[in-house]
Amino acid sequence: MTRTREEGGLGRVAALALGLLAAAAASASAQEPPHSLTLDEAIRLAKDFNPTYQSTRNDRSAADWRVREAYSGLLPTANANSSFSWVEGGAQRFGTVDLGTSGTDWYQSYYNLSVNWQLDGNTLFGVPAARANQRAVDARIAAAEFDLESQVAMQYMAVLRAQDGVEVARRQLERAGQNLQIVRSRVSSGASAGTEGKQAEVDLGRAEVGLIQAQRQYREGMALLAERVGTTLDDGTRLSSAFPVFQPGWDRGELMALAMGAHPSLRAYEAQERAAGATAKQAASQYFPSFSVTGRMQGAAQEATNRAYVLGQAQDYMASQRSNCEFSNALIRGVPGLGGEIRDCNQFVFTDQHRADALAGNNVFPFNFTKLPVSLTLQVSIPIFTGFSRQRQVSEAFNQAEDAKHNRRAEELRLRTAVTQAFDNLTAAYEVVRLEERNRSLAEEQLQMQQRRYALGAAALLELLDAQTSLTTADQAYLNAVYDFHWNLIRLEAAVGRTLRPE
Repeated sequence: MTRTREEGGLGRVAALALGLLAAAAASASAQEPPHSLTLDEAIRLAKDFNPTYQSTRNDRSAADWRVREAYSGLLPTANANSSFSWVEGGAQRFGTVDLGTSGTDWYQSYYNLSVNWQLDGNTLFGVPAARANQRAVDARIAAAEFDLESQVAMQYMAVLRAQDGVEVARRQLERAGQNLQIVRSRVSSGASAGTEGKQAEVDLGRAEVGLIQAQRQYREGMALLAERVGTTLDDGTRLSSAFPVFQPGWDRGELMALAMGAHPSLRAYEAQERAAGATAKQAASQYFPSFSVTGRMQGAAQEATNRAYVLGQAQDYMASQRSNCEFSNALIRGVPGLGGEIRDCNQFVFTDQHRADALAGNNVFPFNFTKLPVSLTLQVSIPIFTGFSRQRQVSEAFNQAEDAKHNRRAEELRLRTAVTQAFDNLTAAYEVVRLEERNRSLAEEQLQMQQRRYALGAAALLELLDAQTSLTTADQAYLNAVYDFHWNLIRLEAAVGRTLRPE
């Protein structure tokens, strides 16, 4: 029996030790800090992974190549081509014309080297148009980057608001639990009716529902933030940036001057206006004459496949030379006074050397070319009538330039309105924060007083629940006022085009 008690004691000691180890492990796990995300980190992630922004940045490469292409238009172009063919022997005809009969097949090769330099209005105005387009793309990328920063900041604030909303809901749940304990104490002592305890439980249930809804809003906000950033965020990620409320001390005129002078969106519209103007000038240059200079070098090689045909042609040539020589000598001898030198026709005899030279001269395919004469061509073209296509293109280009001007003007008006509204809303939001902070303090004092009065029996349950409701409303109103201030500050920064929040 004693041994059994000892074994039971050892078992309890072991269980206690295991429990302590488990508690220590749970404590260590609970002490691990959750992954935190600052606003600057969220913006950096968005610039690296947001697909819409990355798509806009990709336009820069095409704009750079367009500038290189425009500059290369001022340089001459060079082309080289070559062809190789085989032609069967036989009767050669072109339509009804008989070109004779070839007694052999032929290998033929050809090359052509050409250099062309062309100058026209499109080439001259192409460089400034390409550079203006490149600057417009850079400005558009800068505007997209600033807009992305504003969108991420806005969603970051929305998640912070939901995160703080969860904390507010937890505090409301704790206060509802405290009220329930007070009511239960009075009910158990017989000082209050049992129905009051049920009413306090209902109030606690409503606080639990509020916490569940606040947590759902937080998860929804985190999902939207991850979408805006362009990547997934770890479960349990906490937003760690803190943003104090401060009194706006800017002058509206100064903010308006900043917006009109350096807003990325307005700079993008201005750059697009200049690019459209340069494109219109390029289109109008179609009325200019164009000049073209072309130089060409050519060569050809033709080789007969039948050696007997080559030798026969060489022998026939030599026989023709001998016959011409004999005829010339006979003519000189037969016509007195004609004059001329009698030549030795025995020199025109087909020898082995002639045979070797003929075969060597035929061995030219494919790269032993015979050079053809070099050609140089200057061409001047003056457009006179193009079926009104030129007029249409020029009109469309200038219309687009005019549209770009109107778009820039519309953006100026939009920014002026946005700065005015955001500044007024921010100023009003700051005053609301101050008032809601005072209201919350008063509501908290009232609840504490009603809790003490109810515990002493000097107040009814309805008064306690009304005080609880007033504090819940004040907490939510203060939370809304704080983040309404931050959201209006982000809107003002988006309207001005720069960061205004103090470091």
